[in-house]
Amino acid sequence: MRQKLFLLALLLLPAALLIHLGAVVFIDDEAIRSLVAQEMLWSGNFIFPTLHADAYLNKPPLWNWVLALSFYLHGGASEWAARLPTTLALVAFAATAYHFSRQHFSQYLAAVHALTVITCGRMLFWDSMLALIDVTFSFVVYAQVMLLYTYGRRGEWTRAFAWSYALTAVGFLLKGLPAFVFQGITLLALLAWTRAWKQLLRPAHLLSGLGCLAVLGLYYWQYSYYVDLPKVFERLFLESGKRTAVAHGVGDLVQHLLAFPFEMSYHFLPWTLLLVYLFQRGSWRRLRKNDFAAFCLVVFLANLPVYWLSPNVYPRYLLMLFPLLFGSLLHLHVGHQARRTRTYRALRYLLLGLMTLCAVVMPFVPLLEATQGVPLAWVKSLTVGAAAGAVCVAAWRKESQLLLLFAIFLLLLRIGFNFFVLPTRAASSERALAVRETATAAMRAHPQDSVAIFAYTLIEPATGYYLSMARGRVIPRQWQDFAPQTLYIISPLQYPGVEVLPQDSIYLRHLRTYYPLGTLPNPPAGPIPLEEPLRDGMGTGLGEALVH
Repeated sequence: MRQKLFLLALLLLPAALLIHLGAVVFIDDEAIRSLVAQEMLWSGNFIFPTLHADAYLNKPPLWNWVLALSFYLHGGASEWAARLPTTLALVAFAATAYHFSRQHFSQYLAAVHALTVITCGRMLFWDSMLALIDVTFSFVVYAQVMLLYTYGRRGEWTRAFAWSYALTAVGFLLKGLPAFVFQGITLLALLAWTRAWKQLLRPAHLLSGLGCLAVLGLYYWQYSYYVDLPKVFERLFLESGKRTAVAHGVGDLVQHLLAFPFEMSYHFLPWTLLLVYLFQRGSWRRLRKNDFAAFCLVVFLANLPVYWLSPNVYPRYLLMLFPLLFGSLLHLHVGHQARRTRTYRALRYLLLGLMTLCAVVMPFVPLLEATQGVPLAWVKSLTVGAAAGAVCVAAWRKESQLLLLFAIFLLLLRIGFNFFVLPTRAASSERALAVRETATAAMRAHPQDSVAIFAYTLIEPATGYYLSMARGRVIPRQWQDFAPQTLYIISPLQYPGVEVLPQDSIYLRHLRTYYPLGTLPNPPAGPIPLEEPLRDGMGTGLGEALVH
């Protein structure tokens, strides 16, 4: 029975993760990653990331390489092609959780653990459908932690160091300095757990660390031919530090400290409901009976303060940590289930009640006015609703399969979400659609004209992406030598004194304004100076100045 249910979950995964994956317009972070990748393909230069032909320093290049490969294989850039690598990384993430959990848990519990990676709320209904770095980075960090623990616990420290530092290099090339933070904290936690502090000074550790630095050094040696490295590392440190308490006031920090546990518990529902087990008497003693479950909690708690003390963090930054917590909580759940404790029974009826409520409501979703444009709405709602109802009935009857059936139920909810929410969101997001439509229309109206971005004009990344894709080539920033025939995208908010003859306009959804696209009858004679601190979307100001 359990194997059939697990097979059913696997069969539902493609529908849950892929239906209407490319329907919604890019958010800005997706647009940044995708445009940098596309400019790499256009220029043929995969060492020097650019955004509008201007040096892009915020992130290392590995995720751009992944997206560029996807665009190449798909024959072009698109929302689907950009988001598919995230989906594949998520499946690999879950498979990794299963592989390592299976060595310490039952096959059933390992399967449930793998599904919690996919079906926690933040992942299932948001991050799994975005072309962002975080899911892939979290997968790499989780594998890094698991390999470090597995080989370290066996005393195979050479393998532990070699694998974990290799993945640290991969993580750094994905997201920068956080990869070193996770490696350092987890390594210290493991050495304390195993009382093996002397391993820090062993040649295997030193050589693995040097090997990691050598891999990164090889890339940055090549990168140094294009940009001065101090500028690069300055930006990487700023990117890593802008979320921390150093960059925010005491008030923001105190507010964050109080809200963080509740906010993160909310984002990783419904599996964070299992946290109730952690606050029961004797929970740590029961965890210690399974070294893996106990260590997962230790690593979770050891890494958590990095984000708890950082006021400006997003839940996606913690995607690699919560599967560690879920592993510990699932182990506790098994013990409570075997003893049929009051806590277990209360949680069981809560989950069953939620499933029943959703199963009753799901068939009637087409009655909502927002879903009127969904084709075959009643067929979809009745089909998914009937499947959800069947799973709900099975959950009431098969108590021992509750968590697996609950995970399957969540996958059905995601399929319903794909059918009804994503198309509605794609069709009704007027400001997002205006970004894509005005950018596309403006570029198609001027196919033969030269187009550039005027100086430090703030271009929202989604606007820049759709402009570039409609243009079919890089739209560069330009700071000097302005040509009278060139059409410039210019911000009248930043440059009110620059006269422009508009020939078209482009919408920016966050500013809720239009930028003119036109010629400059009296272009500035010299280079445009920077008169305000640079923000994302204004470029780096380096342009070609530091390009050799």
